Amino acid sequence: MSVHKGISNQLSQKNREINLFIQLDKEREVAIAHATELCAANEPFTTDRINELSLQINELAKQGSIPTRTYVTPQMVEEFVNKKRS
Repeated sequence: MSVHKGISNQLSQKNREINLFIQLDKEREVAIAHATELCAANEPFTTDRINELSLQINELAKQGSIPTRTYVTPQMVEEFVNKKRS
């Protein structure tokens, strides 16, 4: 019985990690979209929120079952926007 409970607890923990990853990754995508919109409109923007979320995701990834995310620089956003314009 204790083996079953242990497996069940482990699966529940992994499920929570995956759900948290999905939520954080969606928020990160929204932050990226917002930064690219501001950049495309020649408005000031920051990558701070993107990288805060990346940090949270990367900390979660240390648990072993979640992919990491790259930190984003303002130059990366500018390059992306310039490529879309071309």
